[in-house]
Amino acid sequence: MQDEHDQESVDNRIAAAVPSTWDANPIYFPVSLTKFAVMNFCTLGMYQFYWFYENWKFIRDREQSEVSPFWRTAFAFIYCYPLFEKIRSSAASLKIGQPFAVPLLATGWILSSFLGVLPDPYGLAFCLSFLFLIPVQQTANHINESLVPGHDRNDRFTVWNKMAVVIAALLFILVVIAIVISRK
Repeated sequence: MQDEHDQESVDNRIAAAVPSTWDANPIYFPVSLTKFAVMNFCTLGMYQFYWFYENWKFIRDREQSEVSPFWRTAFAFIYCYPLFEKIRSSAASLKIGQPFAVPLLATGWILSSFLGVLPDPYGLAFCLSFLFLIPVQQTANHINESLVPGHDRNDRFTVWNKMAVVIAALLFILVVIAIVISRK
């Protein structure tokens, strides 16, 4: 009797993490950690907002809710905590991945994102704010792999990704040159 109750509890937790309309698609935005880091660094942190948008879009579609990925991304400083918590609670329900501290990561991401207001060259430190998102993405990848083994892990750089990296690298070089020239 107890085993049946325990199994029912596990089934309910999984059902909470994965809706009944699940159709063999990942439940969170899949992206390899390498691609995630490269795209964030090379786009000077702009990829983070694409990442937020895509995760909220996956959640909206999966839950068939009225959530607006655009507005959740526009106000990412407010909605980062609920996103991180959704991913953490899905992992906890499925008993996979290492738990992460949602308040610490959300606070760290928000504070490090505001480093861009510092004077040059210190303001470039905001580009490292994505480091607070890595444990969240790592957990999302574990969830996706657990539920949909063999899904597209989004680990290849597309033509658009490569173009963004090249353009961002050129802009980064121009910023560094401008900083050096302004110091003379």
